Amino acid sequence: MELTSETKRRRTKWLLAMMLVLVAAMLMTGCQASDSDSAKNAGGSGGMADSLEVPANVESEKKGSIANTNTSNQAVAGEQSIISSGGTVTGDGAGASGMGSAANGEPFSGKIIYTANMALRVEDIAKAGTELRDIIHASGAYILQFNDSRYDGEIASLYTIKVPAGGFMSFVDKIAEIPNVKFQQDISGKDVSEEYVDLESRLKARRLVEERLLSMMEKADKADDLLKFSNQLAEVQEQIEQLLGRIRYLDANVAYSTVELRIYQVDQKMATGLESDSQSFGARLSGALTGSSKTVWAGIQGFMVILAGALPVLAILAVIGIPVFWFTKHRRKGINSHSGMPQEKNAPPES
Repeated sequence: MELTSETKRRRTKWLLAMMLVLVAAMLMTGCQASDSDSAKNAGGSGGMADSLEVPANVESEKKGSIANTNTSNQAVAGEQSIISSGGTVTGDGAGASGMGSAANGEPFSGKIIYTANMALRVEDIAKAGTELRDIIHASGAYILQFNDSRYDGEIASLYTIKVPAGGFMSFVDKIAEIPNVKFQQDISGKDVSEEYVDLESRLKARRLVEERLLSMMEKADKADDLLKFSNQLAEVQEQIEQLLGRIRYLDANVAYSTVELRIYQVDQKMATGLESDSQSFGARLSGALTGSSKTVWAGIQGFMVILAGALPVLAILAVIGIPVFWFTKHRRKGINSHSGMPQEKNAPPES
C-alpha cells in the first residue's frame, strides 16, 4: 500500500507540473499575440509619418544607406496609394475620400470651359465693329486677337474674345442683336472637372512627399544622404510646379470663356467678275485699245532694249567688216580691169 500511495503522489506531482507548464505556455502565447496586435495598431495609426522616419541611431554606413533607401521607397509607395485611392491627404497623413474642395465639407462646382463660334454677315462692317466694341466694354470682356482682311469682294474681321463665364450667354445674345443679314453660331462646352480633381489630388500627394523629404533632410547627417534627398526634392518640386501651372490654366479658361467671332460684309463693287460685266460697250472698246497699244509699246521697248544690247557687237563687226568689204570690192575691180584690156587690143578691126 505504501508503494501505491507513493506512486499516486508522484503522478499527482507530474500532473501538476504539466498543468503549470501548459498554463505558462498559454500565458506567453497570449502576451505575444497582444504585443503583435498593439504593434500593428500603432503602425496603422502612425500612417506614412512613421514609415518615412529615418533611424536615429545608425551603427554603420551600410545600415544607414539601406534605411534611407527603404524610407524613400515607402514615401513613393505611400504617394501612389494615395493617388490611386483618389482621396485627399490631410496634414497628419490620413486619407479621406472626396472630390476637390468637397473633402473639406464644401460643395464642389463643376469645371466647364465654354466656347462659341459665331459668324455675322452685315451691311456695314464699320458700324457693326463699333457696336461690338461697345458690347465688349460693357461686358468686362477683352479682345485676345484681331485680324482684318479684304479679298474678292469681301471685307471680313476676325475676333478672338475672352468673356467672363458668368456673363457668357448674355454676351452671345447681345452679339446676336447686332443688325445682320445672316447669322450663325455654335456653342460647346468641355467638362474638365475630373481632370481638375485628379490634379488637386496629385498636387496634395506631391506636397506631402515634399514635406517628408524636407524633414528627412533636417535629420540626415551625411553628405550622401543630403545629396540624395536634395535631388529627390528637386524632382518633386518640379512636378509640383507643373501641376500648379496646369491648374492655373484650367482656372483661367473656366473663369473666362472664349468667343470666336467673324463679321464680314460682301461688297459688289469689289468683285472682279461683276466689275467686268457691268462695263459699257465704249468702256470695253477703250480698254481693248488701251491694252493693244500697251502691247505694241511693250514690243517696241523690248526691241530697243535688244538693239541697245547688240550695239557694242555691231560696232566691232562694222570696224572689222567695212575695211574688209572695201578692200575686197576694189580688188575685184582691179582684176576686172586687167583682164579686159588685152581683149580690146586683140580685137579685129572693123571692116
